[in-house]
Amino acid sequence: MSRKISRREFLNLSVVTAAGALLAACVPKPTPTPAVAAPTATPKPAVGPTATTAPAKWPRGVVPRERTVIWSNGGPTFPLNAGNPYSPQFNHQNSYALHLEAMWYYTALNDKTYSHLAESYQYNSDATELTVKLRKGIEWSDGKPFTAKDIAFTYNSLIARAPDLRDSARLKVLTKEVVAVDDYTAKFVLVTPNWRYHRTECTFRFDIGTYLVPEHVYKDIQGDWRQFEFSPAKNPAWPLVTGAYKMSEDTPDHRNFDLRDDWWAVKTGFMKKPQVERLINIPFTDDTLAAEQIINNQIDFCLDLRPRVMETILARGPHVISFTGRNKPYGYVDWWPISMHINNLEWPYNDVRVRWAMAYAIDQNQVLEVGWAGAGTTTAYPFPDYPGLLKYTNKNKDLLQKYNVLEYNLDKSASLMKEAGFAKNAEGFWAKDGKVPDADLYAGVPLFGDIAPVISEQLRKAGFKSTHATPPDVWDRKIKGTGFLCLFGHGGSVDDPFTTLDQYHSRNVKPTGTSSGWINISRWSNAEYDKLVEELTKTSPDKDEPKCQELFRKAFEIWLRELPEVPLVQWYHRIPMNTTYWDNWPTSENPYNSALWHETMPITLWFLKAKK
Repeated sequence: MSRKISRREFLNLSVVTAAGALLAACVPKPTPTPAVAAPTATPKPAVGPTATTAPAKWPRGVVPRERTVIWSNGGPTFPLNAGNPYSPQFNHQNSYALHLEAMWYYTALNDKTYSHLAESYQYNSDATELTVKLRKGIEWSDGKPFTAKDIAFTYNSLIARAPDLRDSARLKVLTKEVVAVDDYTAKFVLVTPNWRYHRTECTFRFDIGTYLVPEHVYKDIQGDWRQFEFSPAKNPAWPLVTGAYKMSEDTPDHRNFDLRDDWWAVKTGFMKKPQVERLINIPFTDDTLAAEQIINNQIDFCLDLRPRVMETILARGPHVISFTGRNKPYGYVDWWPISMHINNLEWPYNDVRVRWAMAYAIDQNQVLEVGWAGAGTTTAYPFPDYPGLLKYTNKNKDLLQKYNVLEYNLDKSASLMKEAGFAKNAEGFWAKDGKVPDADLYAGVPLFGDIAPVISEQLRKAGFKSTHATPPDVWDRKIKGTGFLCLFGHGGSVDDPFTTLDQYHSRNVKPTGTSSGWINISRWSNAEYDKLVEELTKTSPDKDEPKCQELFRKAFEIWLRELPEVPLVQWYHRIPMNTTYWDNWPTSENPYNSALWHETMPITLWFLKAKK
């Protein structure tokens, strides 16, 4: 085991590493190829039981370090009594995903779907009804059976309470009602034909998924679900969960989640008992502290870190690995490709010529080299490079020759601005009728602190008066569109392009000053595009892929022509993983899952293997 490292030592080593990286960034390099390709290994069934302790009751009491996973996420402090999944305090990213279970899980890195609460599904002939069959023997943590009545109650309640609760507005648009045919059969009656409903509304993938609640508790709630305190403070048995883990300790500076010996999946023989007996979630403070903690074996996993910090950790911690080992890009392609979003409702960004002029002003390769030391990939799409999506994007590469969003060309940029009626003023910035566009770039640190200054400087060089803006309300400016230019990702498609395409439907356009809900941040719409997306809804990607390909091409060509935003880079999760106590972390050789803050979090705890 390596010698314990101090913060001063880490910072000194970081300076040396960063200096070398910056020097290397000055040498031109080709754009790296994506690290995640088709899966090279298939995950094995859930790991077998061999915990060294066998507690007779829950919580588990003293759990040895070698049976504990400690990770740093959230913070700086945790809200208490957040067991209600529809309360404002609830956040699945802060380990509450362990309480939730899905009918299906989808893991995009290996393009694999896991049937969990559900065994099967079937659509009727025109996809206006979806019938889901559930597993037998599923139980809530109070021993009451989980049945189709819980599913019907959850979905129908969300529809009735729309638009106030998570997912409720979308479910109301898509769903007439859900009927519990019997305890093990749920029938979804849909508003319009929708061959993707089981994927988009019944499957957990990344941060998307509908939270199921126990009817026998929630049916008695009077008033707003968001105000309901579903916590041990009200009832020692609460919150009720179907998952393998349940919160056993809740404080502002840590949360413990303990393995339940009576988990239904083990009792029924569907799965084997996980080897992780306890997960401890502590707040994430900053990159430097997290690096120090994982090098010193104080944590096993944390939020994603920037490339130069990862280089330092891997140089100092032989027991630490990344998704791609010790090689760049030190992580996997996340579902969150980054664009410079542009508020299409506001002057002058309602002019497509201005939007394309900004695209020609940005050199994505330089952004990658200077900002991330080459540890990543550029993108011309609002889609992640995943197997299911590459089937579509790879067949339409010719569109990028016609609409080359990655072309860096200041002459074309200037020509378009002049065509739009702009001229440079005495300061060298574009102006029209004496008015200089607000081109401040709202990005925020540390998430975008390494690439935002590069982009802002490129815009200034092209004549746009831009600075990297990081006011206290930076996130509010982004979601409400009052920061006309901002950096953000796309929480959309992972296996089929429909979800991302649908986000740009005109129904999702909100006025400036109103929250976009992180959907269609660019506030762009096009009537012809809408019709294509609506037709895509009615077309099965499994039964009629050629038609899906045709509709995708037409819709995406409109998107490229109009260019509501400027695609920049694929987002990478560069996560250090500690192998001192645990093996079988997800890696490029066995990409069975993504980060612990996603709704697929339980899968990693099912698969981890104790080293002792």
